Amino acid sequence: MKNSMQKGRVLLLLALFAAAWYALNMTAEVKAVPIKRGLADFPQRLGDYRLSGAFQSSSEELEMLGVDDYIQYNYMNDTGARMNLYVGYYRAVGVTGSYHSPKNCLPGGGWGIADAKQLPLRIAGAKSAIAEMLIKNGGEEQVVLYWYQNRGRIIASEYWEKFWLIKDALFMGRRDGAFIRVMTYATDGRAAAEQRALQFSELVIPALDEFLPGARL
Repeated sequence: MKNSMQKGRVLLLLALFAAAWYALNMTAEVKAVPIKRGLADFPQRLGDYRLSGAFQSSSEELEMLGVDDYIQYNYMNDTGARMNLYVGYYRAVGVTGSYHSPKNCLPGGGWGIADAKQLPLRIAGAKSAIAEMLIKNGGEEQVVLYWYQNRGRIIASEYWEKFWLIKDALFMGRRDGAFIRVMTYATDGRAAAEQRALQFSELVIPALDEFLPGARL
């Protein structure tokens, strides 16, 4: 009985993936939506954090990602706390480029995922959540927060992101969206790093509203 139930779940998942693949391919003809404002203009100061450095990806990495605009900034505050922010924008997800989940990209070089969960947001008027991972490499730990900021929504789950992508492609003719990641070392413990990263993320989200297309164009 147990084996048949497990087999049924596997078949259901395969059917859902097949339906998602079909729907995405049927909605490939959508308009590519340009970013409202180039990410190079993203604020160099967020709260008490100021820009301390920026990374440039190689042409090979950019070609692999297919990203249309991006930033990878380091921020630091007066206490020496550091934040790494990555934002990647796609005019038509799955057409010109696709997201790469940090669950697949971050493990490597000795780093592995120790835990994963979701955190509720505390932005006024918004009831949502973002994803968190704790990654470890020997005695080092980092807290990683990430989410999808797409067409007026904050989405923590890769699965719900695909659901809304299909729905909006079908009914809005849009597949634009952004992937955002915040990372900080947990030298003072996971709880403190988590709180610090969450507060920083709650500054990033409204700032991005000036750059990312919303629910209405």
